[in-house]
Amino acid sequence: KKIIGELVIEPLTQRKIPIISDERVEIDFGSGALKITPAHDALDFAIGQDHHLEMRQTLNFDGKFNDLAGPLKGLKIKEAREKAIAVLKNNKHLIKEEDYIHEIGHCYRCGTIIEPMVMEQWFVKMTQPFGQAKKSLRDLAVETVKKGEIKIIPQRFEKVFFHWLNNLKDWNISRQISWGIQLPVWYCQDQNNEKCKSHNGIIVNIKNKPSKCPYCGSSNLVQDPDVLDTWFSSGQWPFATLITNKKKDFRTFYPTDVMETGWDILFFWVARMIMLGIYQTGKVPFKTVYLHGLVRDKDRQKMSKSKGNAIDPLAVTELYGTDALRMALIIGNTAGNDIIISEEKIRGYRNFANKIWNVSRFILMNLEDFDGKKPISSAARKKVLPSRARQVLILKTHDKQILKNLEKKEKKISFYLDNFRFSLAGETLYHYFWHTFADKIIEEMKVRIKDGKEKKAAQYLLWKILNDSLKMLHPFMPFVTEAIWQKLPKQNKEEKILMVTQWP
Repeated sequence: KKIIGELVIEPLTQRKIPIISDERVEIDFGSGALKITPAHDALDFAIGQDHHLEMRQTLNFDGKFNDLAGPLKGLKIKEAREKAIAVLKNNKHLIKEEDYIHEIGHCYRCGTIIEPMVMEQWFVKMTQPFGQAKKSLRDLAVETVKKGEIKIIPQRFEKVFFHWLNNLKDWNISRQISWGIQLPVWYCQDQNNEKCKSHNGIIVNIKNKPSKCPYCGSSNLVQDPDVLDTWFSSGQWPFATLITNKKKDFRTFYPTDVMETGWDILFFWVARMIMLGIYQTGKVPFKTVYLHGLVRDKDRQKMSKSKGNAIDPLAVTELYGTDALRMALIIGNTAGNDIIISEEKIRGYRNFANKIWNVSRFILMNLEDFDGKKPISSAARKKVLPSRARQVLILKTHDKQILKNLEKKEKKISFYLDNFRFSLAGETLYHYFWHTFADKIIEEMKVRIKDGKEKKAAQYLLWKILNDSLKMLHPFMPFVTEAIWQKLPKQNKEEKILMVTQWP
């Protein structure tokens, strides 16, 4: 405590710096003392602001030290560290060297260590009330979800949503990268009058590139080189894609019914879409948010190119088919939970696609003389002329039970889909088609098809179950089901394309 407020001489540049005390320093870590570089670290910046420390930017944009670094000028960081140690040793100022572990930021693309710098940026005020309602962007998003105008599935992520928003800070929307939408901001280089100076020469024009300064008339304008944060532009997707061509597109398709995305970008994308959508249109951008999990390998590791555990979807679809990959991604994938995917799993659903194809081929071979009409029931048999009596086939009680069970499955699967339980819907379909239809019903019908009296009833049952199964399987496995549908006998009003036909 005695030395707090005193000045010490930094041995590399001989600059005098103050000793301060702050509760954010971990006294049990290392020496218990912490160097503060307010211009090059987020925590140091916060401490520097609280203690009114000088902001000295020692790094240039090329990653080299500038004049403020003294003997380290012109060196890159790695080189500077080595020279700093050498200088301290030579001056006998280095007391001890010790290895330790700490967290540092890395570029998500190339893994290069990130060196923070203080720069002027553009921000969106997230918590400041605006408009007649005097509500902030954060207020709009929070109230919308609390009122139930937007439903988040699974519901437990509402707590995550509220936690993020309750700790929200102003949003930095400018980025110093080479790709993206350039900021629609220009700077007047002359600032010829007080009005221009009062605006700091800043000109914002989202429609056209200005030819001259609207404040002083100067044509010496320079556009801001920064680009917009990708979440700022993609956050406007629900309405921006609908207002550029035809107005009726916006009236018809906004708001969207369901927004489906990964749970990891609930805040980065979904929350921003909600806030920007309401701000721009006065309406919520969607009614339901369905959050899927992340795809992981069989060891539960997140798939990435750097780890070498990623599955190439193009190679997999070439080998096993798109339908197999779709089923592998759906089965076992529940809302908000990560899914394990492997080539073995995809191969298994390739076998299921083959099963559907082979079952359908067998049925089609035995439907050559089938007209797609239901056999006449026992109640209607008396109305049939004697000459046609032998052609009338009656569904047995067992047949009706099979159809009743099919109807139950259809209702169950519809319930699962309506409630976003896609994995259960897929599993139910898989087990019914393979283990009930293929393994039991078809084996039973093989005998009845050979019997002239039973053939029509057997044909109808096989056709009906395959017809409805293809409809239910189509959202999961669209390619194999559409190919089979084209060859299946149709009823009078049945659509030629499976994708637009009526659900069972």
